[in-house]
Amino acid sequence: MELRHLKYFAAVAQYGSFTKAAEQLFTAQPSLSQQIKDLEAEIGVQLIDRSTKQIKLTDEGQAFLVHALNAIESAHLATTAAQQVAHLKNNQIHIGFLNVAELKIMPLILDKLKRQIPNIAIHIQSLTCLEQIRKLKKSELDISFTRYAIQHDDYENLALMTEKIYVVASKKLHSSGHIISKAYLSKQNIIMCEQSASPVFYDNINRILGLEQLPHQQMHWVTNVLQHINLINMGMGYSFAPEYLLKFLNNDIQIIETDFSIEPLKLYANYKKKSQHQALQLICTELKAASQHKL
Repeated sequence: MELRHLKYFAAVAQYGSFTKAAEQLFTAQPSLSQQIKDLEAEIGVQLIDRSTKQIKLTDEGQAFLVHALNAIESAHLATTAAQQVAHLKNNQIHIGFLNVAELKIMPLILDKLKRQIPNIAIHIQSLTCLEQIRKLKKSELDISFTRYAIQHDDYENLALMTEKIYVVASKKLHSSGHIISKAYLSKQNIIMCEQSASPVFYDNINRILGLEQLPHQQMHWVTNVLQHINLINMGMGYSFAPEYLLKFLNNDIQIIETDFSIEPLKLYANYKKKSQHQALQLICTELKAASQHKL
């Protein structure tokens, strides 16, 4: 029995479907089904009732799941502990940044780190929120800067800043200066980040416009901030810009007043509560002081 067998079984139990579990695990559904059959054959009992459309665990499967989850968690904790010790021994720190954090946060902490711990090796990664959280939970990052407050007792979420979101467009698209409504905006060409690139930002705007319902020919989808800036500056459509982005827009781009409000974006520092990492503790002290004075 291997750890992957337990992970596959736990995923099927969680999603109640071989197909959905396979999608989440990035594996083929037939392969996943065979892995579960191999697991059942090894332990000699049927874990999953396949007699109905909705996958259900047998009584034996329910009993097995409890211990399978514990084993998966123990393996995760073992990996985390080993990687944290390696980081400490090698005197290095791994930091994940969003674009806004690179501009607002990086200058606050990197100089301080090098002055206080001159021989430290600093590893910086520009990643999306979800990529950072995955790496943080695998201890591939010591601290992440994301739009999420991680809901787990093992993690601290330090609220750093709140950013307004503005509707922007070039003057050639919006020359009248009138206040716009949701109905008006939903009929215009829209430049928008894909959900995978910035899920919190996407969800904020989707609640306003219902992006999935807009005609596909109106949408210009981007996957990174540079594409976003370029399309706005090219006058390809109306868009939504977090406050930090405004400085990168050219003089032809204007902020447009709306008759609706847009939920602001928050930025958090996420890290393990019980970490003894000296550099991480230094960063957190600096961030807590800076956040009190509004970044």
